[in-house]
Amino acid sequence: MMKNFAVIGDPIAHSLSPVLHQEIYRQLGIDASFEKIHIPPKDLHSFMNNNRLDGINVTIPHKQSVIPYLDELDESAQTIGAVNCVHNGKGYNTDWIGFSMAMELNDVELDGKNCVILGAGGAARAIVYALIQSNVNSISIVNRTKEKAEDLKQWAEKLSDIRVNTLSHKYMNTLSHDNLIINCTPLGMWPNTEVIPEFEIQKDQVLVDTIYNPLETKWLKAGKGKGVKTISGFDMFIAQGLASADIWFGEKISEKIKLEQIKKGLKSELC
Repeated sequence: MMKNFAVIGDPIAHSLSPVLHQEIYRQLGIDASFEKIHIPPKDLHSFMNNNRLDGINVTIPHKQSVIPYLDELDESAQTIGAVNCVHNGKGYNTDWIGFSMAMELNDVELDGKNCVILGAGGAARAIVYALIQSNVNSISIVNRTKEKAEDLKQWAEKLSDIRVNTLSHKYMNTLSHDNLIINCTPLGMWPNTEVIPEFEIQKDQVLVDTIYNPLETKWLKAGKGKGVKTISGFDMFIAQGLASADIWFGEKISEKIKLEQIKKGLKSELC
């Protein structure tokens, strides 16, 4: 019997999730559909009560507000306080899994690393959770509003003994060379592609962007120009989608997929 899935958000027109999931179904010969559904906040309650979908991906601005309409949360969604995947009334967070998988795909060893997070919103929280699971050495949070950075720091400190601190923008240029720097802000995202995080990129840093549109942000291009390793949000986006499919189908879909074909299809939509 055909299964039906969707991603919900507001706005949602830009989402590439249908392209990603339809390619998964095509590769594996699965009879399923995936659509994007525009749900303004005022309609979320009635949608969650009435939809008959087999699984849902949830994007901005519903990742927190969807929680009251769910029967239960898995441990990571509970801890992070955000849901981006729903199955049979249960909420999951696959954003952090997507980040960890993307690091693996790009041969980045997180254990013992010093990490800097730019931003302190929902994406930052999922990534801090992933960093803690990977036993990094330290986490520094840089955010324009000090209070939000402080909140994220306190939350992270409750989860582990990893050293967490907040940094002001002016100290970004004093960072040691070997940091992993992760942009969790919308700086550089389409259509405002000219904006970049402002600090001096140093030679042994690894730059990670959570943005996947454009495929390579101006910030990552600048990093490449300086010869540093860069990872776009593209791999993370694919990995969180695969992790969602694993949950919906109850098997390791992600291990059976030809990644290059998925990337090709998505790139043709972006370029």
